[in-house]
Amino acid sequence: MTDISVIAVAAPVVGAALGGIYLAFDLAVLPALHRLRVPVGASDAPDDAADAAAAEVMRRVNTAIVRPSFLAVLFGAPALAVAAAVVAPAPLSLAAAATQATGLVVTLALNVPRNEVLARDEEPGAWARFAAPWTRAHRVRSAAASVGALLGAAALAVGT
Repeated sequence: MTDISVIAVAAPVVGAALGGIYLAFDLAVLPALHRLRVPVGASDAPDDAADAAAAEVMRRVNTAIVRPSFLAVLFGAPALAVAAAVVAPAPLSLAAAATQATGLVVTLALNVPRNEVLARDEEPGAWARFAAPWTRAHRVRSAAASVGALLGAAALAVGT
């Protein structure tokens, strides 16, 4: 395998891994945090203690995920997509690079700053203030990672 094909294969694989991490978070972690705030079957609004618990768990998740393995995937997916587009510029590889880069920009511009605000917010209702805007940005970056991986795979499939 040449360097070009290694990059072309690695870009969508790492992009798909990033999309998978985000999808697992959306399918498991966020629903668990929501259920912590409002237990299944409960009709009452969450109390301050439940909101505080959800905020604390999210703070711990945000701390735990910042490790070399995740950072390699987070920054590697767009870096590899851009490298693949530079090595073999074509509409699909360029679209994959732009999409992966968009996901990283959303993460750094929206998700990370919200995480930092949550880390400092000890007031009642911290989770309620955090969850909706963070989740919207998370879904955009999730879509970007997944679509970027698909575009990269399509570029690979058509030989560009």
